Amino acid sequence: MTRHVNFDIDCLRSFLVVADTMSFSRTAEIVGRAQSTISQQIAKLEMQVGKELLMRRKGRVLELTGEGKRLAQYARRMLQLNDEAYSSMSDDVLSGSVRLGVPLDFFGRDIAIWLARFKQRHPMVALEVEANQSDNLMRRSERGEFDLAFFKQEAGASKGVVALTEQLVWVAGPNYVPAADESAPMILFPEGCAYRRFAIGALEERQRPWHISFVGPSFDCLKSALAGGLGISVLARTLVTPPLRIIQRDAGLPQLPVVELVYSFRKHSNSRVVTELADFINDRLLEGMSAPADA
Repeated sequence: MTRHVNFDIDCLRSFLVVADTMSFSRTAEIVGRAQSTISQQIAKLEMQVGKELLMRRKGRVLELTGEGKRLAQYARRMLQLNDEAYSSMSDDVLSGSVRLGVPLDFFGRDIAIWLARFKQRHPMVALEVEANQSDNLMRRSERGEFDLAFFKQEAGASKGVVALTEQLVWVAGPNYVPAADESAPMILFPEGCAYRRFAIGALEERQRPWHISFVGPSFDCLKSALAGGLGISVLARTLVTPPLRIIQRDAGLPQLPVVELVYSFRKHSNSRVVTELADFINDRLLEGMSAPADA
């Protein structure tokens, strides 16, 4: 007689978060469990399949094993069916579609993980996500091209609902030492980015020489160029994580402003799913502000 093994849905859910983040501590934060509980859940799955699912070294997750990758494929299908089944039994299923616009720097804020969690909770919701520069997102939101759009603005500009206020800082890689009398080599997002606009405005107001060293279309590109020592940039303080570091004020660079991260709904849109998504992302942003980067 064939022996049947029943996988625990909670264990599979935690395993997939580990697979996406490659971190037990980050998984514990996301699923709201103790890190020791996550370890026990993974150990339970490994005991059930009789094989290791993760390659680890000194407590760090390096990658999934071949068996781990195979289980992850099945786990995603199982969880999708589980969540769809639960939603179909509910009298208040959240469904519909949302066209969402987010700034490029949101990919330094775990936006992909946040949206995956939202989809897990609401599998009947269809998301269409576009990352772009803040100025472009603001203009296109005003034209009604997005159901929901997040973008940055000067404090008090009143273009949307304020999610949070952030201090901009000068940023460099671990080994870059700026000289007060040299032309500042700038690492920037393409034109239309609020960070770029504030950085250039501050330098020109101070009459500090500058030149473009690198322009990148994504947060990962910017971070790699900074880490490699190609120059300096401007980011929100929350986004500065190792190996990046904040340049101290005595480096001869001008003071940067505080900016507002806001969101805007499409006019005449009262969709509950749009409101739920806005509240969900807003909550994640505020959670991220509770652990500021070190100066």
